[in-house]
Amino acid sequence: MNDYNDLFYFASVVQHNGFTSAARETGIDKTRLSRRINQLESRLGIRLLQRTTRSIALTEAGEKFYTQCLTAIESANAAFENIDLLKKEPSGVIRLSCPVLLAQTYLTSILSNYLIDHPNVTVFLEATDRDINLVEERFDLAIRAKPHIDDVAGLVAKSLGTARRILVANTKFLKKNGIPTQPKDIENLAVITRISDTYDGKVKWKLNHKSCNVNTICMRPHLISNDLRVQLHAAIQGVGIALLPEPIVASALKENLLEHVLPDWSASQHIIHLVYPSPRGMLPSVRSFIDYLAKYSPAKIQEYSVFHE
Repeated sequence: MNDYNDLFYFASVVQHNGFTSAARETGIDKTRLSRRINQLESRLGIRLLQRTTRSIALTEAGEKFYTQCLTAIESANAAFENIDLLKKEPSGVIRLSCPVLLAQTYLTSILSNYLIDHPNVTVFLEATDRDINLVEERFDLAIRAKPHIDDVAGLVAKSLGTARRILVANTKFLKKNGIPTQPKDIENLAVITRISDTYDGKVKWKLNHKSCNVNTICMRPHLISNDLRVQLHAAIQGVGIALLPEPIVASALKENLLEHVLPDWSASQHIIHLVYPSPRGMLPSVRSFIDYLAKYSPAKIQEYSVFHE
């Protein structure tokens, strides 16, 4: 059976350029170090070190083995460090980025409850709809909502749940203009949309049926705005049909200010997820906040789904 202590002994001898120096730095007897390296070479059936009376040198096999040893030792040290961090009380500043809508809906109560439970933590929240660069802008984590999770080198992504954009309109608007029974019926009605849905002055909505059918409809917009609150207010006032995220319309639907139009149809789901750098060396405060979000966010996201009214 392999003794993984030998990896440490071998790496120490190489790092300190000899058995004498390694023994002095590690406190391990020189004779023991030499014996263990000899036993390691015997088990491997290959020479790792070329020895002279004054120096040592790595063989080709030794160089490759040394690289792997460092990786294994680093991982082992990280495991011990993580345990030590878990035992420390979370404190300090957490820098968080989150889209405005998510900050105003999902995050509000979760963030407040976390801060009450962790009085030594300060959260710096930047509510913004732009994609911040976590590394360059020195953020600890970001909450994002996208159709898919981007694979970014050096970053970890954790899914929290999904949310859809659904069709809504004011009751008076529907009585005046007719209630759509299929997506094509919307093409002749006034709509409220965002800038990214417009092409050459026309709106294109790609709608998905619960049976997996897809229908793309084209319309002329009555209002174009990237401000979701502006879109919501306009829909409540009867300006037109809007395609909005569930969390922003949930309250209006419950209060009968809006009606859910074509409930079997919706835009594609967005994955609400956390993005953060590699957890190695992560502060206890950041780790605890990530765990808190992962525990409580899914239920909060589901709370805003129109299927759970």
